[in-house]
Amino acid sequence: MATTARDPGFTPLAGAKAAFGQLDRAAYQIEVPDAWNGELVLYAHGFAGFGTEVFVQTPPAALRRYMIANGFAWAASSYSENGYVPGIGADDTLALKEFFVTKYGEPKRTYIAGASMGGNTVALALENHASEYDGGLALCGALMGIGQIDYLVSWVAVAEFTSGLTFPIGETGADLGTLFLQEMPKLLGSSTTPTQRGEQFASVIKHLTGGPRPFFAEGFREQYAVNFGLALLDPERKFLVNRAATNADAAYHVDSGLGLTDDQLNAGVRRFASEPEARNAESHPDAVLTTGNISDPLLTLHTTGDLFVPISMEQDYKKVVASAGKSDLLVQRAIRAGGHCKFSEQEMTSAFEDLVGWVRDGKKPKGEDLSGDLTNAGREFTNPLRPGDPGGVN
Repeated sequence: MATTARDPGFTPLAGAKAAFGQLDRAAYQIEVPDAWNGELVLYAHGFAGFGTEVFVQTPPAALRRYMIANGFAWAASSYSENGYVPGIGADDTLALKEFFVTKYGEPKRTYIAGASMGGNTVALALENHASEYDGGLALCGALMGIGQIDYLVSWVAVAEFTSGLTFPIGETGADLGTLFLQEMPKLLGSSTTPTQRGEQFASVIKHLTGGPRPFFAEGFREQYAVNFGLALLDPERKFLVNRAATNADAAYHVDSGLGLTDDQLNAGVRRFASEPEARNAESHPDAVLTTGNISDPLLTLHTTGDLFVPISMEQDYKKVVASAGKSDLLVQRAIRAGGHCKFSEQEMTSAFEDLVGWVRDGKKPKGEDLSGDLTNAGREFTNPLRPGDPGGVN
């Protein structure tokens, strides 16, 4: 894909110096505090659309302020391509680290932090470039790789079944605009005033994304229309990620009393197969599941009400990390909040502080088991409690 890089120039915070430019097709930003402690944080950005202009995303403002105030340098790449490209992100981030070393010298320790798709980049970096990093922080991370796109396929497939419509997905000349924007709302209702079919849809999504938990409803409202975006952009399933994605093995569940059984649901939801070549690790490393075979400490943070990258990604990632025999290197934390990546300053800085302490001193910080009931998850790590916290399920 031919891309152009947006001007990466930026103003450093007080007490720091900025460097920026371009490495091959990727733009970069570097910020080094005057009192540099010798440690470096590589920041991996999230999904930036499918456009041809690449651009650098700085770390979250609160985290950036904390890093500079405490002596950490940071560097961030635009990546050389847009799209769902966590593998390219990992390679371009590593190239930026190597450039940093030539300019400033070898850091005493190097961390990699990332948000959303950048969390996928963090996982890949710790699986494949472990010798280059000492620890990772994944914020609202799409930790399962192509599993994130599998989820969006399920979102559309469940909406198709519960609405009773037929979406011409994968067909030549497919156009979903009228169906999604006009017909489907009549049958499902809105996120706040659903029909019975809409209640079925919401129930299936609730269980697909982690089960009953605080702030599910807020996250569902935020993503209700947005999660159809990939299907609207690529109804013919031509993008690599769509060709690789599948819901073939997904098991769906619906609450009782809504006029639908699990057997009816699982028999009726259309199954989309992946193209074997598209989901081949050697040919397309950006279109596969992560392995969980990390070799450095990884701390993750996820809001309970995230419906773009759902907290079920944390549940699934815990399983693959355990299967790889690396559970001692994973700490997970839930934050009781709605929406995607909506963390407080204290939540982010505490997580980063604890990761640094783990790397420096070898003392594993506290986390929580996110594999089961999430109704009371996040009580220890949410700071502050959000207005309207239900004290249980929402």
